[in-house]
Amino acid sequence: MTGYKKDADAAAGKLTWQGLFYAAAPAFLYTALTNAVHSLLAASGRFSSGIRLQAVSVSVCLLLFLWYAVRVRLAVRSADRRKSVYRYPAAFCYVIAVVMCGIVNNYLFSMIMSVVRNFSSGYFEVVKVFYTNDLWIEILTLCMIGPAAEELVYRGFVYQRLRERGSQAAAAVWSAFLFGLMHFNLVQGVYAFILGILLAHIVERTGGLAAAAAAHMAANLVSVLWTETDWLDLLNQSGNRQYAAALICLALMGIFLSYGNRMTQREKSRTAEQNGIKK
Repeated sequence: MTGYKKDADAAAGKLTWQGLFYAAAPAFLYTALTNAVHSLLAASGRFSSGIRLQAVSVSVCLLLFLWYAVRVRLAVRSADRRKSVYRYPAAFCYVIAVVMCGIVNNYLFSMIMSVVRNFSSGYFEVVKVFYTNDLWIEILTLCMIGPAAEELVYRGFVYQRLRERGSQAAAAVWSAFLFGLMHFNLVQGVYAFILGILLAHIVERTGGLAAAAAAHMAANLVSVLWTETDWLDLLNQSGNRQYAAALICLALMGIFLSYGNRMTQREKSRTAEQNGIKK
């Protein structure tokens, strides 16, 4: 991404309520537009499937936001193309870290679901709509179109606007909070908040949206395949094995996240040294 980091460092700690509302505006607009298109399509009677309605409405909004991103020249990748080589192995590490984080979250939610079940009726309604369809439409909607739109909105517009006005930590937390809030149910909200912080970290480290979007898509893909197929039955554990599996995935998340951070830090140090020599 171009320019926002320098400005953000200078303005660290100056994030105001006006700045928060300004940053949150794209998220509110995206949610409102998606719901409006969804309602119009539903009223037309041409779609009998909720997930197909979601696919079309999100696609329409994704195209609108892509047009706006081009119009305002939203920074979606590092301005230095020479860094593209190091980003691939680092991005792979970040993708695995996010996938592991998603698996850990699923284990945790299954452990506490009996406690919060009365507070997560909205989540079960979402499950009924999204996870009772053909696998291909679930993958297209939940693992491709949805993550692409959400990364553009939340890690693109929202996070970058927050980063221009405050620190990395504040921008990550507030953008993740908004990301979770806009899911409108407790289970998905907490899940999205945790992943949102990690995805914001990836954007900050890599300087672009590509790695975060790939990680988001991969995490959703694992979730869909885990729910809808028997391909990931190995992940279905119970009792003490579930706790052990969660700890193993948590450790793997930390390892891959650490390797990704080392790669990006090494490249940044090398770039700084080269710039110093040139000067």
